[in-house]
Amino acid sequence: MGSYAPPAQFFQIQSSSYITAMDISSSAHTLAFGDAASFVYQFTDRDVFDVNPYSMGLSTPDVVELPEVQMAEDSPLSSVGLPYYTEPLLSNWPLYPSVFDASCPPPHIDDELLKNMKTVDFVGYAPNPGIRRNQAPRKKKPLQNKRNGPKFRSEQEREMLLSNKILDEQDAQQRAEHRPSVTELGAADPMALIMPSYYRRVEIQYSKFGVEDFDFEYYNRTRYGGLETHIRNSFCNSLLQLLYFTVPLRNVATSHIRSLCSHPKCFLCELGFLFRMLEASHGQNCQATNFCRTLTMSPKAVALSLFEPDIPDASFSYSGLIQSLARFLLEELHGEAFLQDDTNPVISKLLDSPGISTIQQLFGVQTLYTIECASSWCPTCRRYRPLTTKRTVLALPNTLFINAGTAYPEDEALWRQNGPGSPRSNKQNNNNNSNNSNNNNSGSNSNNDTGDPPKSNPWVPERFGVHINGSDVVIKPLLPGSDIPEEFSKSSKTCAIYELAASVIEVKAEDEDPHLVAQVKIPQNELDPSSTSPWYLFNDFLVRSIREEEVLSFKGKWKTPSMLQYKRVDSDEQLDLSGLPTQVDCSILFKDTTVASRPAVDPKYEILTLDEMPKKGTLVALDTEFVALKREVTEIRSDGTKSLIRPSTLLMARLSVIRGEGPREGVPFIDDYIEITEDVEDYLTEFSGITAMDVNPKTTTHTLVDHKMAYAKLRLLVDLGCVFIGHGLVKDFRTINLLVPPEQIIDTVDIYHIRDRQRKISLRFLAWHLLGRDIQSEGHDSIEDAENALVLYKKYLEYKKSGEFGKVLEGVYVAGMRSNWLKKPPRENLPRLPFLSSPRV
Repeated sequence: MGSYAPPAQFFQIQSSSYITAMDISSSAHTLAFGDAASFVYQFTDRDVFDVNPYSMGLSTPDVVELPEVQMAEDSPLSSVGLPYYTEPLLSNWPLYPSVFDASCPPPHIDDELLKNMKTVDFVGYAPNPGIRRNQAPRKKKPLQNKRNGPKFRSEQEREMLLSNKILDEQDAQQRAEHRPSVTELGAADPMALIMPSYYRRVEIQYSKFGVEDFDFEYYNRTRYGGLETHIRNSFCNSLLQLLYFTVPLRNVATSHIRSLCSHPKCFLCELGFLFRMLEASHGQNCQATNFCRTLTMSPKAVALSLFEPDIPDASFSYSGLIQSLARFLLEELHGEAFLQDDTNPVISKLLDSPGISTIQQLFGVQTLYTIECASSWCPTCRRYRPLTTKRTVLALPNTLFINAGTAYPEDEALWRQNGPGSPRSNKQNNNNNSNNSNNNNSGSNSNNDTGDPPKSNPWVPERFGVHINGSDVVIKPLLPGSDIPEEFSKSSKTCAIYELAASVIEVKAEDEDPHLVAQVKIPQNELDPSSTSPWYLFNDFLVRSIREEEVLSFKGKWKTPSMLQYKRVDSDEQLDLSGLPTQVDCSILFKDTTVASRPAVDPKYEILTLDEMPKKGTLVALDTEFVALKREVTEIRSDGTKSLIRPSTLLMARLSVIRGEGPREGVPFIDDYIEITEDVEDYLTEFSGITAMDVNPKTTTHTLVDHKMAYAKLRLLVDLGCVFIGHGLVKDFRTINLLVPPEQIIDTVDIYHIRDRQRKISLRFLAWHLLGRDIQSEGHDSIEDAENALVLYKKYLEYKKSGEFGKVLEGVYVAGMRSNWLKKPPRENLPRLPFLSSPRV
């Protein structure tokens, strides 16, 4: 205590990084530190130290002095010594023969060739199936799918023309009705143990004419539209179909787009646009391009990883992905449908809470939130207790979404073992038969005397009742057609009977990646009268009627449930949709809006006036320009042919619409450039005339709007009944993702086309030859193209009225073949035909 302690000494490690490791030797003579720069620092308090107390000396290898070899130009290489090897070198050939004869195995001969082969003098002869010499067909999965799928439309038209048979409308209709389709495939087994072929993944095949040449009618002969799969994140097609046939949600979404909201990335708007397309499709395929684009651009969706992988595998769970997407989407729709000014329309009689959104009225559950112990010390219990909360259900929703995904093998085994259960009792079967005529779920109206076997009671209930008894919720399965128990006939807020309305299942074939399909029970007022079952399968763009047993059975290992949707049987009585907006807001056609930093310089358009309100049959000319977000992917085969693997992803960058009739005919009223926030691979300036400065709000000198505003204007013109004139409009509307009825499209590319000619004439050649105009020489201008298409249509009416159109069209093809459709021959070299002397505009 009385002695002085030695003064403290501090030593600093001269490191420019931070220390990552420290160790002390077992002899306690030295310390070692390591830093992040891979340097080791050692400290000791003595000159001679030991790392280990009893360590032995290190044995160092013998140092071998290398011989000095003098090499000259004439020195042999053998004078250079080689190291010693313990393994034989490659130059040490074995004693047994090491060279073997290798040859390609003989190719497999098709069984059809062997059947048709004729033998003459021990030599077989068979007709060539189309394979060239020294070439073999490539066996690829897409080619196999194409062989099993439909022929391209161009191939079908070519075969029809080669048959030298002119069909009238009645013969053509009968031929179309007897065309093969996927609905003519064999029926599955009753319990669906073996996967029917129409549940397989469907893919779009591309010809040189693009996706428009694919025969979608082969996969869908119904009145309900399918959704295409060549877009990114098309896995959500099944969920979108399920939401579309949720009729109250469809009404809310379509009423929402009647007045454009201010949110540029609104999911409810995109659902409304998509549902409006599906309503007008009448069985034609549609796309969810704009919805998927909005999903990709959502920061919340990116944070939740709500996208399918670029290269999916068999281990990826689409069930978990679609469940997360449904939860995210309902939350987003609730926020977008909520009006801050407390003017939300009341459509539900069950939820009486003020100021709730229409989405919450459809899918929300009214609960009471209570706290039993508000502090850590409970004076009632006289002890410390954690905070306890409780939610009590007060009212039941109109629609229930049940996540049924199987995350573990034991969950899948539960579904497999509890498939269709034991037969119903005779008493239950008699009740079912007596009420069978009013039951949509049963596929028969037979009586008990027919001797039919009793219907199985599936493990997935077709119908169940929910009863709120105080703070408890009682759930009881109910057999369709049976008597309703007394406890489920009370107040509609505390009692409800739910019926299975749709399901999303994950299909896993042995040789394919998993995918999702939707099984939907079509509402009675939208059901096809000729349909034998209300249940329909929506496998992307494959749509067909299915049996009820396929929906309720999960015995087969190829299907796994993802989501189940139940709706109240009395939902029509509990909902009043008359409060939704019905008036369409047309003000966007009479306002000049822009998101650019400065107004447009010398605009080329004049906004419509109120007395120019479009109506049914109003003629307008339209043209659009696009940019490529992703270039197309093609494959060039060894024989020089090119195959399209994936088409380019185009996005509308400019929209021009001009007046097609009236005193101001030819004057544009829309010329909007579209703001693009995604990464653009190619602006296609040579063809579109669009540059990066034109679509940037800070640098553009044009009228700039967001994509939803431009799309809403087109959607409004279509709903008002306008007739669109343009060149290649069908392809443009498809790229825009807008479904326009054929009677509202006048396409000059089809007007100036001879049916038995494959060549379709460009607008530039038609304008030069018939109008004497040289257009598109320095890039494209959508206003100029729309104006020339309008004039060409007017010229067509003149030629048609005078009876000269056939001669004019034949003269166009003659001039095109002479000039190879590219070079313009001198006009004096053209044949002097009387139909060419008509005045030019």
